Amino acid sequence: MARFIFHFCLILSLIVLQTSILPRISCCESMFDLLIAEILFFSLNFKNSILFLVAFLMGWCMDSMSGAPMGLYTAAYLWIYIAVIFLKRFVHPGNFIFLPLISAFGILLENLFIFFLFFVRHGYASISASDISLAGRQMLWGFFLIPIFLVIIEIIHLKCEELDAKKL
Repeated sequence: MARFIFHFCLILSLIVLQTSILPRISCCESMFDLLIAEILFFSLNFKNSILFLVAFLMGWCMDSMSGAPMGLYTAAYLWIYIAVIFLKRFVHPGNFIFLPLISAFGILLENLFIFFLFFVRHGYASISASDISLAGRQMLWGFFLIPIFLVIIEIIHLKCEELDAKKL
């Protein structure tokens, strides 16, 4: 139960942080999507198919609260989840270079969804060099920060498992 409460509170906190707090901080207004770390944690550590529904609900909440077009985050999170599950079959998730690369890949995939949406709605001219530069900076930050976030989430998750084991 402690694991569920931890992940539920973490997801809600990240959604509020991503949609309400970070856009108001000048140095963090172009931060990568923090929920990608939680999606990656779920897809790397669990084989439970119910987490597909959790990824869907996380995307739906982000779509609802962020003001983005409905389905953008939902589709991105589901495809990131599916891609990592697929890639996990070929590369050992404990590989030390796999985490940074899959983190950057998740951010790239989400940005490709955003670029595709802008391309469909407004044409090629709506995607500028600054947008591509922003995506590159987000991938670079994610390359270094998401693995650290994953380690922190793993440590707290294990502590919650210990709490759950003590209650039994």
